[in-house]
Amino acid sequence: MSEEDYRPDPDRLLEGIQKQEEAHSRGQLRVFFGMCPGVGKTFAMLKAAQEQLRQGVDLVVGVVETHGRRETEELLLGMEIIPRKQSKYRDAVIQEMDIDAILQRKPSLVLVDELAHTNAPGSRHPKRYQDVIELLDAGINVYTTINVQHIESRGDLVQQITGVRVLERVPDSVIDRAQQIELIDITAQNLIKRLKEGKVYQGDRAARAEENFFKETHLLALRELSLRYTAERVDQDLQDSMVVQRVQGPWNTQERLLVALSHSPYSARLIRATRRMAYNLEAPWIALYVDTGVHLDADDQAMLTKNLALARELGAEVVSVKDISIADALNRVSHERNVTQIIMGRPERNWWSWLWNRGSLLDQLVQKSSAVDVHVIRQEQGEQKKTTPWRLPGIYAPGLSYWYTFWFIAGIAIISELVVNYIGYRAVGFIFLMSILTMGFVTTTGPILLAATLSALIWNFMFIPPVFTFSISAPEDVMMCLAYFVVALMGGFLTSKIRSRDLDLVKRDEYNRSLYELVKEMAASLTVTEACFCAEQNLETLLNGKVKILLLDFEGKLQRKTYNATKIDEKDLALALWSFENKRKAGWRTDTLAESRCISLPLKAKDGLAGILLFYPRKNIALSLDQENLLDTVAVQLATAVERLGLQEKLSSIKIFEASEKLHQALLNSVSHELRTPLTAIIGSASALSDAQVNRDENVRNQLVGALIESSHRLDQVVENLLDMSRLNSGVLTPKKEWVDLVDMLELVARKVQPAVSSHVLKIFPRVEECLVLVDERLIEHVISNLIVNAARYTPAGSAITVILERQDVRVILRVLDEGPGIPAGNFDKIFEAFYRVPGSPAGGVGLGLAIVKAFVEAHKGRVAARNRSDKSGAEFIVELPYEQPPQQLLEGR
Repeated sequence: MSEEDYRPDPDRLLEGIQKQEEAHSRGQLRVFFGMCPGVGKTFAMLKAAQEQLRQGVDLVVGVVETHGRRETEELLLGMEIIPRKQSKYRDAVIQEMDIDAILQRKPSLVLVDELAHTNAPGSRHPKRYQDVIELLDAGINVYTTINVQHIESRGDLVQQITGVRVLERVPDSVIDRAQQIELIDITAQNLIKRLKEGKVYQGDRAARAEENFFKETHLLALRELSLRYTAERVDQDLQDSMVVQRVQGPWNTQERLLVALSHSPYSARLIRATRRMAYNLEAPWIALYVDTGVHLDADDQAMLTKNLALARELGAEVVSVKDISIADALNRVSHERNVTQIIMGRPERNWWSWLWNRGSLLDQLVQKSSAVDVHVIRQEQGEQKKTTPWRLPGIYAPGLSYWYTFWFIAGIAIISELVVNYIGYRAVGFIFLMSILTMGFVTTTGPILLAATLSALIWNFMFIPPVFTFSISAPEDVMMCLAYFVVALMGGFLTSKIRSRDLDLVKRDEYNRSLYELVKEMAASLTVTEACFCAEQNLETLLNGKVKILLLDFEGKLQRKTYNATKIDEKDLALALWSFENKRKAGWRTDTLAESRCISLPLKAKDGLAGILLFYPRKNIALSLDQENLLDTVAVQLATAVERLGLQEKLSSIKIFEASEKLHQALLNSVSHELRTPLTAIIGSASALSDAQVNRDENVRNQLVGALIESSHRLDQVVENLLDMSRLNSGVLTPKKEWVDLVDMLELVARKVQPAVSSHVLKIFPRVEECLVLVDERLIEHVISNLIVNAARYTPAGSAITVILERQDVRVILRVLDEGPGIPAGNFDKIFEAFYRVPGSPAGGVGLGLAIVKAFVEAHKGRVAARNRSDKSGAEFIVELPYEQPPQQLLEGR
């Protein structure tokens, strides 16, 4: 293929360009990569940073772990180091990278060691790689280090090699952001030597490492793993670069095999042969199916599905493309994917195909793919491929098309009859020919052939001398009649091809649009139920079938009901359980349990199975390849969505648990303090009263008794608040309403709270002589006393606390005003939350008083609010209770 003829796949070209644009729009990531600790990643990163420093790059150190190595510490000289942020966790002070300081400093380059590190609890991000992502998004370049065992896709393999489970892992997508990966390589023998010299670990830790992780066999395997990962990344970068820069491959930097498969039963042999060759070469391989537009019957479609499933099971990357030429498709895909070897079966001898296509498939492929090796796999003696019979394309059309064609040619004949004397009968023949060509734009082969037949008969019978006979004497007239049929066949063939391609484009557009809408809706789903409902509705519409989705329970077992609690048949459940246990597709039109009425697809997520998707077709017709791809794609997207939402729910639960733990600890500390303070006073006073000498002094005795009473009241209030909050949370609190005069209640409350407000001036101003309301007397008394005591607690001694009672139409309004510092902005609603205390509040109290006030008032269909006073410094609490006219007999009794 010449440079001018080479056209890269537009989807891959767009993907490559988007990658480059994204890379330019954010910071650059450079990863120093190694097989395990001690290979020199940090040292290499600091040397590269020193080079950048000499070039005048604005560079800072976010976090670098030197582990006490002197030569590593020397490389930090001259670099600006951002102080680490300290946080306290379980009586230990932990130092972490201060991402806020780095963002505020905004350097050109920052060094972040140990990418897989887990941050301390309470940090902005749980993982350090998330800090790096934020730095990159802010346009800051990052140098970082990582070992192969911390990469998510290699973690299980490392565990299998070393027997050590690595918990700190970094998603591959983060490494994919890197513009440069630098492998820091060292031989296993040299690394063990460094370990013994104390340059990796020291003391007992070095000895334990040498006995376990740092065995020579382990290091050799890890080294190979890191080399392979780096080679894969370089190969992927090469492919992307070749696509974007329109470089025509392939370049044999790594062997990559491609096998072409079809609905032939002998494709399985080619697939297995390619798998053996790929295994021997340790090379990736691609299974390609080219859809040429040929209609496949049910048996052929089933065989094609079986072949594709076999290729996937054996580890191939399955690719499906549409093209009228198999050779062109093979050539194009081999150049796009940098394929070095193509495997195909021996082509059958078909002289017509050889003449029409200018050679067999092998001839075409060898001519067009001169840079790719082609392997031809022999067939067993007696093997005969099933060929698809040739048929005239598009000969079948709706009856109206033939009806309209008939009248169209009849109209042309009438017009020709009117003008034949002026233009001659041969000109009329060209009019019929143009009519046939015109029909090629609007219909298919069948109606065009009808038009050709009618045109030939009418022109011969009505216009060619002698007229009204079917005899033709002039050879050119015979050629004209034959030309009608040739033009009709060519026009019909081209029209069918064009329409077929248009239909393919429409179907592809519908497929992409449907998949885009589905992915968008799943991404917007907030719960697992919403994601499952979205997948179910879209699949039922697109594939004309019924969908049922089974998820996992808390123990990781498959549920017996669907996500929306719909029961399923026992046989279908057995199919789903088999598919779940074996992690394979099974059921309708598969190799396993093919007699089932549905097909079962495991929802394969990153960390395991997320559930099972059951699809019930409404018609017993095999799914097309595009439909199967759609079903598989939706299953993958649904699994990803279920896993993502499940992780979000777990994260929310963890946050709630952490908040609950903090609240529990704060409550325990506060309640302990509130209980201990009056108890200490009670114990002290009681002990003093037990002293006979102290007891003889009446003044001292009276003071101690007063202290006992005051502490008892305080203890009683704490216990009462806790009991009230407990009753509120349990939902058993129901107001027992009766008619109460709030004016009398204010006087009673003033006397009861006098000991608690003795250092303040309490003023009661009822603006009505009496105020009868239907309330629970004990609860409202508690509301008023809590507001007064709360005002006394947060205002200076000697200040006034004012209580105002008034009635307005259908409301009773109670105001409690103090002369304290007021309420900080943003806390007017928060102070009514349980256990919330305004920052900087004096010691004492558990933060329940105002929460109880709010609950008691709302239990009476009222409301409570807080604001700062407008006339002077201080806070104002407003309680509004509904008012209704008391019964007449009650008023007369007073």
